[in-house]
Order: sequence, then C-alpha cells, then structure tokens
Amino acid sequence: LIVKSKPLRDVLKVVPEGVDKSDWEWLVKEHFLSEKFKERSMRNSVNRSKLIMPHRTGSKPIREIIYELVSKLCYYIEKPPLYMATIFFETHKKDDKLLEPETYEKYAEIQELIQSEPSLTNIEVVERCFGPQCKSNVVGFGGGITAKELKGGNSSKVALLDELNATRKENLSLKIRLDNLENTVAQLARTYSGQPSSTPSSTEPDTCI
Repeated sequence: LIVKSKPLRDVLKVVPEGVDKSDWEWLVKEHFLSEKFKERSMRNSVNRSKLIMPHRTGSKPIREIIYELVSKLCYYIEKPPLYMATIFFETHKKDDKLLEPETYEKYAEIQELIQSEPSLTNIEVVERCFGPQCKSNVVGFGGGITAKELKGGNSSKVALLDELNATRKENLSLKIRLDNLENTVAQLARTYSGQPSSTPSSTEPDTCI
C-alpha cells in the first residue's frame, strides 16, 4: 500500500482520481493509519507469506478476473474442465508463467483430471484437487460463492449466475456485430468518397428560362 512506503505528507498529496481531497485525508488518517487496519494488514502479510501457491492477482478480486474471462472468451461459470484450469492459471501466473513448483504441479493435476474425466463439474474438479470446500468461498471462485450453491443448493443464486453470464455473452455478441457494422459503414464511406459528385458544377450553363 502506498501509505506504507511514503511519508504521510507525500501520501496526502497523491489524491486518487475521483476522490475528494478531504475524503482522501480522512481515509488515510482515520483508516489506513488506524491500529485496527495496521493489525489486519500485518496479519494478511504474514498469511500471504505462508502460501505455497500464492495468488498473483494483486488487488484485483478473483470474481473480476472471472467476469473478464467470461466476457473475453464466452466461458460460462458452469462450463467445466477448461474453465477451472484457466482460472487457476490466470490467478497464479506471473509474466504468463507459473513460478512455484507446487503451483505447476497443482495445475498439471487439474489438467490431468479434466482430461481423464471430462464430465466432472467445476465444483467436483475443485474438491478432487483441493479437498472438500466447506467455507464461505470456493477455490477458484472467490468470495461470495459456496460449495452448496455450486452443487445446486441455492437454485436462485445459481440461476442468477447463469443469467448473468448469458447476458454477458449476448452483450459480447452484440458488440462484435456493432463493430462489424461500423467497419462496413466506414468502408462504404471510403469507397463513395473517391467517386465524383453527381451535383452539377458551377461552371455549367444555367438552363432556367
């Protein structure tokens, strides 16, 4: 965090875009410099140092990475095999590589399981590779999604996720169609702009009586 690495006066000068100066000053002094925040930050740093397969996503939540991949690659959350392997790689890579041997071995394990049993669902792949998921978050899905929900225990939330991803896929399809249409219009404009105008020139004789 920038507050850790710079003097207070310098931190207060660097106001993030879209944040009021007075709000930023309050946030730094009352939140980032509070003992409670410092303790939590230190605890998180210690926990991260113990990870043998650390995430490489920085401050970007896993859910955001999932949504980006859904939009970019048209993956559905319920789409098994390739999805889990892709999410694991995207959240653990650095410079498009897996650095730790443990991370690479786990990635290879996921791929091997997917190839040998392609009918497995995402949650089945997760529990086979990482063990039972009993907490409020599931490996590869970030916070807010539980194993029960992925297994169909909360049909309303699963249905909303399906609807969300279907909408994202539809939006992507519409964007591609719009881009193609704009390219066609631009090409037609370039084509016709090179042809002589049909409007009579000012040098032609006036035929009006």
